[in-house]
Amino acid sequence: MRPKKVTLDMIAQVAGVSRATVSLVVRKSPLVADRTRKKIEQVMADLDYVRDIGAARLRNNSSRTIGVIVPNLVNSFFTEFLSGAERIMGEDDRVVLLANSHDDLSRQDDILQRFRGHGVDGVILCPAEGTEPGLLTRIQGWGMPVVQSLREVGQDLTDYAGADYIEGVRLAVQHLVDHGWRRIAFLSVTAHTSASDERLKGFARALALTGAEDADTVEVELTWDGAAGSAEKVLALPNRPTGVLCFNDILAAGLMLGLRRAGLEPGVDVAVVGLDDLPLAQLTYPPLTSVAVFPEQIGASAARLLVRRLADATAPIERSIVSPQLMARQSSWQEAD
Repeated sequence: MRPKKVTLDMIAQVAGVSRATVSLVVRKSPLVADRTRKKIEQVMADLDYVRDIGAARLRNNSSRTIGVIVPNLVNSFFTEFLSGAERIMGEDDRVVLLANSHDDLSRQDDILQRFRGHGVDGVILCPAEGTEPGLLTRIQGWGMPVVQSLREVGQDLTDYAGADYIEGVRLAVQHLVDHGWRRIAFLSVTAHTSASDERLKGFARALALTGAEDADTVEVELTWDGAAGSAEKVLALPNRPTGVLCFNDILAAGLMLGLRRAGLEPGVDVAVVGLDDLPLAQLTYPPLTSVAVFPEQIGASAARLLVRRLADATAPIERSIVSPQLMARQSSWQEAD
């Protein structure tokens, strides 16, 4: 025999409140007193109530789901980013569907079509390398609100949430120069996106501002193998650097491993600075100097922008940029000769 479905009326009867009050609690409305809310939530738990999302979708013409597309899951940055987005969407009574494009345009298109099939209410998109601005127009033509985050294609086509990477790179280069590391290389990624472009632009500006010497740019794949093999390329530069600024903490951790394999001490022989300030930065040896860009805040900002867009499709385009902060640790503390 199938168990009897628990309804709002049943919960209301047990809790001694109206069905409307139970409905407010289910929809996480702030209009219900805390004591009453806790009582109703306890009854819901005791009766093992599960909300019928399908029925709610039919009533409201909304799936209460949104899609998030990121380019890779190698980098735990995106885990923190997703955490922020999920928190805000949970407050808005929505569920997040996560997909990894692997920086592949065809896969990104497939994911978007699947999201359409699932009837997601909107999308937070970190565009795959090579994404054309026309994709944003297509998505909007489907009636699907979209917010770009961390990477951006086109100009002012959608709401955008990201970090000030130009300022973050400036902070890193200034820190290296202040500690005597004046011949600086940039360890970047092979993927050419707005995120890499901003870092390169910031690097050029910071060199000009500080008078530091450009030891050139090295590009590697954003993989663990690519990161581990980066030291060989860096050390082979004609103008061997005394300091290296890395695209992110993964490349920085791999570089430090490679430097040690080459008999060099990070922070003593070569200074290393990362970008992102993931938990990994405090687990390397020596601990990694990095520029915090607060991915959870960015994810939350992207979600808020999407909630705003879902509420008002005609709202003006908005940008949310999180300010970076330098976290100095031993990988760059030692003074250069």
